[in-house]
Amino acid sequence: MELAGLLYVEDDLDGVRALADAGVEYAATYLAEMLADRGDLAGLRILAGADGHAAAWQLGRLLAERGGGDLDELRALVDVGDEHTARILTDLLADRGDLKIAEQFLRARADLGYGDAQRLAELLSKQGRNEEAARLRRFGLNPDGSIAVT
Repeated sequence: MELAGLLYVEDDLDGVRALADAGVEYAATYLAEMLADRGDLAGLRILAGADGHAAAWQLGRLLAERGGGDLDELRALVDVGDEHTARILTDLLADRGDLKIAEQFLRARADLGYGDAQRLAELLSKQGRNEEAARLRRFGLNPDGSIAVT
C-alpha cells in the first residue's frame, strides 16, 4: 500500500493533506473522503475550489445528505464539471418532488451535450410520462430540447 493509503488508514489528516498538497497520487481523494467523514464542508469547499473532483463529489454528497443545503451550491459544483453531483442534484430534486425543475435541469444538461438523456427518461417515467420516456430512449432529443419522434 502506498504512503497516502497508509496515512489514510491511520486517520492522519495532516499527513494526507501534506501529500495532497505535494501532488501525490490518490492523496487528494483520500483527503476529500476524510474531510467528508468529519463533516468539514469548509475544507471540502477549499479542496473542491482547487480543481478537486473527488472533493466536489464528496461535497455534493455531504450537502445532499444534509437535506440539499443550498441548491445553488450544488448547481455550482455541476457547472464546474462534477458529473457525480449532477446525479446527486437530480435525485435530490426528484426526491423533493421538484420533478419539473429536475426535468429542466436535465434538458439543459442534455442540450450542452452531457449524457443525461437516460436520466431524463427515468424522470419522465417517474412522472407517468411513459410514452415520452420511451420515445426519448429510442430517438433522443432534438437540437431544441424537444423529444425526437423519428
